Amino acid sequence: MVVVVVLAGLALVVGVTGLLGSLGRLPGNGVLGVRTPETRRSPEAWTLANRAAGPALIGSGLTLLLGALGVGLIGGWVGGLVVVVALLGSLALLSAAGLAGSRAAALWDAAQDPDQDESGCGCGSEGGCGGHASGSGDPSDDPADPADPATDCSVTGGCGSCALQGMCEPEGTSTR
Repeated sequence: MVVVVVLAGLALVVGVTGLLGSLGRLPGNGVLGVRTPETRRSPEAWTLANRAAGPALIGSGLTLLLGALGVGLIGGWVGGLVVVVALLGSLALLSAAGLAGSRAAALWDAAQDPDQDESGCGCGSEGGCGGHASGSGDPSDDPADPADPATDCSVTGGCGSCALQGMCEPEGTSTR
């Protein structure tokens, strides 16, 4: 019975957070919603990120609710299995929500600053990651290497954070 109440409570919190986020009515806070550096830069980024994450959050809440119903109605080891599957599914959806929200906020932030040098993308202006100088002697740091993910942004030094964050080019404008 305790598991049913805990899962139902979590489902309610996550689902309402997703609903408020989808509607753009989730107030900025330090507990609920997508809380990343990108989403904290402005109220607009917060709202956009949580709108993007809302559907996955609602799905996560529904998954938890189904887990609570499953364990309450089935019980036994099968009910326990239902809880485990519901928790894993919910965690996967929460992760997808966070990624979607963070990416939406980062893309919005990049679009707001037209003077921003695209070669920055989280890498240092002198090349390398975070301002560290390139030239580590590692062949993978070769800026002419097409397999180097940093070439997505024309960044030297093999940082690769640009390709991983997907912040250099808006979706659909890739030159590859």
